[in-house]
Amino acid sequence: MRRQIALGCLLGVLLAFLLPWTAAAGSYDDMYLLGVNDSVKLNFISSSLMPVRRDGSIYAPCTLLDDSDLELAYAVNRAGGTFTVFNREKTIIFQLSRSGAVDKAGNSYNQRVITRDGVVFFPLRFVAEFFGLRYSFFNVVLPDGTVPIARVTTGRSSLSDTQFGSSAAALAAAPLRQYADKQAAAAATPAPTAAPAAPAPSADPSAAPEAEPVDVSFAVVCGDGGGFQSLLSTFASARCSAIFFFSPEDLLTRDADVRSAAAAGHQIGLILSADAAQADFQTGNRRLAHILRQETGLVTFSGGSAQDGSWRRWAGNVAPRGRNASAQAKNLLDDIGDVRGGAARVTLNDTQTTAQALSRDMATLAQKPYTLLPVSDAG
Repeated sequence: MRRQIALGCLLGVLLAFLLPWTAAAGSYDDMYLLGVNDSVKLNFISSSLMPVRRDGSIYAPCTLLDDSDLELAYAVNRAGGTFTVFNREKTIIFQLSRSGAVDKAGNSYNQRVITRDGVVFFPLRFVAEFFGLRYSFFNVVLPDGTVPIARVTTGRSSLSDTQFGSSAAALAAAPLRQYADKQAAAAATPAPTAAPAAPAPSADPSAAPEAEPVDVSFAVVCGDGGGFQSLLSTFASARCSAIFFFSPEDLLTRDADVRSAAAAGHQIGLILSADAAQADFQTGNRRLAHILRQETGLVTFSGGSAQDGSWRRWAGNVAPRGRNASAQAKNLLDDIGDVRGGAARVTLNDTQTTAQALSRDMATLAQKPYTLLPVSDAG
């Protein structure tokens, strides 16, 4: 009897600690992941781009079609009321305002697209199978729940759905938890009530002056890749883009990362060595043309003195400082605030420490006096 009472007390203590956390944590209801070949699309973990289920089908945002692995293109004709998906062989045209789609041979399909916050969402399985791609739908098992993932493969994938699910769980666990908790916190926040108007305060000559506005742009010099996916998720949540720099050597092994960054709206640049700048520039662009079918004129230098050439060089004036994420997060905000001239050009690396620091700072940088530039330019 005493043993049962002791166990009951222990269980009660555990529940007392666990229940508040469970209540505060956001659930994974109505959350879906996207995957293309062997890449999980963490940049679609956002309120505006999260896939949705309608009438038993998964609808994906049209920006997924920017992924170069799919070799598809799309066009939205709002004046004509159509949404078109096409490649060299096939075309499917959806009506924007009603159900119905037709291919270029005149065949009709009972399919539709939907629009959320101005973004067109299309039926992922139908479009994948129409263009001869493989579609699969299964659950990704996370430490505190499961989330379905819709995956499209083109024949260039190397992972089975089981292997891919394990990889996706490791990569998506933290971004999904952050997203779920933010959604739960937003839902739990009571609507503000109107307060009675207060008399205007008298001017206080000793009051601190309003902080000067600061434009903030980002570049990421890619190296070990440990925080790469986390950076993509943070930029996507803030609707901010950056320049991602890769060395010509890394373009041979990180082509999937290059495509992921480009598909998320980021610019791609090259890391040049000072003693072989022109050769690196030509080699890097040749490899970029193979990966993205485009070249770049954006560069940064690794060691040595920067050189002039037919490129635009990124000139950063802020970089991470500190041994851990907490120190880097504080120093980044301090250094950005101290920038003279109101233009902070932040040069990051893709380590996990720096990715965590940026994630902590981004909510602050999204508010005044900071302005996150939608597209970063070399300067």
